[in-house]
Amino acid sequence: MQLSTVHRRLRTQRNSLIVMGGFILSRITGLIRDIVASYYFGTSAEMAAYGAAISTVDLLYLVIIGGALGSSFIPVFIELWEREQPERAWELASAVVTWALIILFVASIILFGVAPWLVPLLYGGQGFTSATLDLIVAMTRLFLLSPLLLGLGGLAMAALNARDRFTMPALAPSIYNLGITGGALLAPWVGIWGMAWGVIIGALCYLLIQLPALFELGMKLRPQLGHNIAELKKVAQAMGPRVIGQAAAHLSIVATLALAARLPDGDAKLAGLRWAYQLMLLPYGVFALSLSTVAFPRLARLVAEQQLSELINDVRTTLSRILWLTLPATAALLTLGPALARVLFERGAFDTLSLSYTAAALTGYAFALPAFAASEIMIRTFYAMQRTWPPVLIGLGQVTLNIGLGTVLLFAGADIGGLAIAFSIANTLETVLLAIVLARTLPGIWETPRVWQHFMSALSASLLVGGLWWYARDLIPGGTPAASYRWPNDVPGLLIGLTITGIGGAALYIVLTLLMNHYTTRTAS
Repeated sequence: MQLSTVHRRLRTQRNSLIVMGGFILSRITGLIRDIVASYYFGTSAEMAAYGAAISTVDLLYLVIIGGALGSSFIPVFIELWEREQPERAWELASAVVTWALIILFVASIILFGVAPWLVPLLYGGQGFTSATLDLIVAMTRLFLLSPLLLGLGGLAMAALNARDRFTMPALAPSIYNLGITGGALLAPWVGIWGMAWGVIIGALCYLLIQLPALFELGMKLRPQLGHNIAELKKVAQAMGPRVIGQAAAHLSIVATLALAARLPDGDAKLAGLRWAYQLMLLPYGVFALSLSTVAFPRLARLVAEQQLSELINDVRTTLSRILWLTLPATAALLTLGPALARVLFERGAFDTLSLSYTAAALTGYAFALPAFAASEIMIRTFYAMQRTWPPVLIGLGQVTLNIGLGTVLLFAGADIGGLAIAFSIANTLETVLLAIVLARTLPGIWETPRVWQHFMSALSASLLVGGLWWYARDLIPGGTPAASYRWPNDVPGLLIGLTITGIGGAALYIVLTLLMNHYTTRTAS
């Protein structure tokens, strides 16, 4: 093995640890944020309004900066830098920042104006009162400050990640969470508006913490439209389909919330959906998003160097790690998830009814986790190859199926659990199609027996451990939604039971997969 390859892998492992540590810290601070928010607001109308407003405004950030611009900008930025043109790379970054801010500013003005019309269209129904709809409009307009700040922070993150600088970008989301948490702690005095202003303060800190690392990198940004930068057109062309895909993916989430708003007690059920989705994002963020974030610049660099065999190997390895981590996490959410939601949230304004809504949605969302996680690295592989349309078209199909299936299930009498199941089915089919199309783009990528052997080992071990967790949860005090539970008296018993059961199952899973992989390796040899 060449020395450069060894150095690259060591650097990759170090970066993976940094990013995973950042995501773990982000999820810890996110949990603290959610624990504080659930205590004060539970599944109240105020919490539902907050969730609806921030989901609507997040569309601007996620589409223009968070995913679309980052995924189209990073490969071109790396390509310029690798051709020993750092000055040209910074000119491209300057033009991208300028255009992004112009687009964000115009989009924010439009959304500010149409909010009183758009909000009732999305969330009007028996589940929301007119006062709640007015609160959504007011908070939507306030939150329009955050995409500008998060947008600049997102571009800073993209530039730093492109140059293998991961520490400050890894810390930024935690700073954002702490800003929201600080605002939520002001609830006794200012209500939900403390949490709303915490979003703005957190977004500002999200940007500021990354600026020193950018200066250290030699950042040279100045406002310009980039008329003479040919690579800007390349970024725009790659960004076009990504905007559509990212918009569709987020609209899928907004559509699920909008359908929930049509249900009886819709505001509480919408808030329950949001809490369940946040719990599903815990393992997704720590495992899938962290590994994929580190992998993406490396994949783009391998494409630029035309090392397709190394690219295929990296995608296989990353996907295997993601599935090995998320399959047992899925089993844990399905069996121990309601108890986890209880120990984290059930206190204050979050009561047993809030838990029942959250647990029902969590069961449906949990089935989506492996596919949701696996799709992340496959989509990023397409973007690294600057082939943006395949995942976008497949993503549009996923959104259509999610909305259609969710609507049908609601008419058939399903509740929020049905909406979460529709989300899981649509995302699973999306991942299957992504794998099929990727196999045609990179022939032979899935034809290595070891990939399937590791997958089957992880799946078999997860099913076995999940079955044990299913029976063990009845032995944990308060381990099921129907079990009696009083806060804070029953917290120690529930927490100890969850810890012992979770650690024991995780240890068993590791042993089982090691034994199965060892057996299949010996058999193959």
